[in-house]
Order: sequence, then C-alpha cells, then structure tokens
Amino acid sequence: MDAIDRALLNAIQNNFPITVHPYQILGEAVGITEEDAFKRIQHLRQEGIIRRLGGVFDSRRLGYFSTLCAGKIPEEKIPILAKQLEGIPGVTHNYIRDHTYNIWFTLIARSQAVAERILQNLREVSGLTDIFTLPASRVFKINVNFDFDLSIEDVDPEDALNASVKDVLRGAQKEEVSPYELTNDEIILIRVIQGNLPDSLTPFTELAESIQWPTDKVISVANRLLEGKILRRFGAVLRHQKAGFVSNAMGVWQVDTEQADKVGQIMARFKEVSHCYQRPTLPDWPYNLFTMIHGRSAEDCEHIMKRISRATGIKTYSMLFSVAELKKSSMQYFLEEESN
Repeated sequence: MDAIDRALLNAIQNNFPITVHPYQILGEAVGITEEDAFKRIQHLRQEGIIRRLGGVFDSRRLGYFSTLCAGKIPEEKIPILAKQLEGIPGVTHNYIRDHTYNIWFTLIARSQAVAERILQNLREVSGLTDIFTLPASRVFKINVNFDFDLSIEDVDPEDALNASVKDVLRGAQKEEVSPYELTNDEIILIRVIQGNLPDSLTPFTELAESIQWPTDKVISVANRLLEGKILRRFGAVLRHQKAGFVSNAMGVWQVDTEQADKVGQIMARFKEVSHCYQRPTLPDWPYNLFTMIHGRSAEDCEHIMKRISRATGIKTYSMLFSVAELKKSSMQYFLEEESN
C-alpha cells in the first residue's frame, strides 16, 4: 500500500460517502480521480484487506441483545464447541486466547432471554458447564478503525478527562440504550446495507435497483439511520492482519468500581484501543474493564498496555493474545422476519 491507499483506508473506515458518486468525493479528498479511487478500493477489496464495505449497526438500537462469553474449555473439547458455535448465526466472533479462560465469543440475540437459552443449550449439548456471559454494563468506546498514521500519541489523563463529549465518543453509556422504532422501509434497507456494497462507481444506484427504490430514497433512508445512531458507521471493515495489524490482545484491567468511569474514558482516548467496556467479574476473574488492543507485533501491544497503565495508574492487568480465530462474521439482522 502506498500513501494514497492508506489515506483512502483512513477515510472509508468510518465515513464512506452515502451519495450517488461516492468515489468522486473520495478521489477529490486524496487528490486523485474518481476512477482511480474506485480502482484502488476495488483492489484493496480483492486483496482481502477490506473484508466488507457496508453498514455497521448498534445492535441495541435495533432491539437486539449482545454479550461477550468466556469459557474454560478442555483442549480436546474445543473443536466440539467451535463446531456448535459455527452453526449459531448470532455468534459473530470466536477466538482461542492464551488463558485458563481460553474460548471467547460474542453472541447477539433477539433478547437477553433468547441469548440465555442459546447458552444453556450450548452447555447441555456440549456437556461444558464453564461457559459464562459478561454483558457490558458500560460502553466507553466502539470504534474498530485502524489508524494508518504510525505516529504515537501519549494520552494525558487530565486532557482525557477534560475532552469534549465527542472526543470520548460521547462518553460512557451507562444508561440503557432504547431501541429505535424502525419503519418497514428502514428494515428493508438494513437487510441490504448490512451486506457488501456492490463493486460499482455508483453502488447506491445498484442497491436501489435491487430493491426497486429510487436512488434518492436509499440515500435518504441510510442517512436517517446514521442520524438516529442505528448505523454506528457506514464504511470499510478491515482484515486487520492483512492491513499490517498482525497482533491483537484483549487487555483486561482490575479497577475499583468508583474509578471505572474516569479510567474507562482515559483508556478510550488511545487510538490503538478499538473497544473499551466495563463488564462483570467472576469469582476467579477479577477484571472489570476490557480494552481491545491492536498492534503490529506482540511487543507493540505490550508497549501500548504499558502506556495505558502509565496514563491511568492501573497496575493490575493482564493480556490475552489471540491464539486462533475460529469464527469472524458480521451479524445479519432481521433475516428471521424475511424468512417468515
């Protein structure tokens, strides 16, 4: 990748233009033609650096329940559990990590009750009882953008606490996020834009034709979903390994409850942190703040953790590196209604 490719990737992860001629806007932003911008992004998709180009949704605003699950699974039982998880559409990510709690997966379901039923069924069918759910009680950051600016920016704790609401991603969301009352048109469009954007100079025109809508209606409804924060972002989801971020670690921190809000906001300011949550503890798991760290090496991740520790003053932490990626997919919403 050259500097223009990196600039395009930085631009389209969060804000792919929702307009008739998106590549024209992108080309103008980086000083190239519409056709060159399209060809470069098409090449990045073909190379597998861009895994998906489309909508990324807030499951809570859609009325869904999401949770992170942890399991202490005997090594010989991992393939059995992995096969079961592969068949559950709501399990979008599944990793082996280097810890006694060695299986970590995300689960999205229509409700908390449905999620609990899925997990209980997993336990019963597999015979594995040590599978636990750790839903977020507070969200400090969800921003899976990889910064191709290689400079290091240390975060000052006072600056973090004095940052604007926007800078800390609208602050910690302690309150319940209320589901949005979706219209039929919005559900129709969600089903389409949760997939991959067509490889076309005018992708939204092609989407409109596929559902027999005028193009301006597709653009209008999509922008309405963004404004209502149902769409967290519309853009590129990257394969971080192919983009050069070959190492990732789940950094977990033991933080006094009364300090969690302050510390979480500081952690969220680090550009290398894609996710930051407060979660419940377990009898043998004392960690209540979680940060997903992405780096170019294991040493890079360790250095980032040390910088976060210095900025927050939190000394009790652990790093769980990914040993294997067993499943990685995007959630498909409202397909059950479509099949009924």
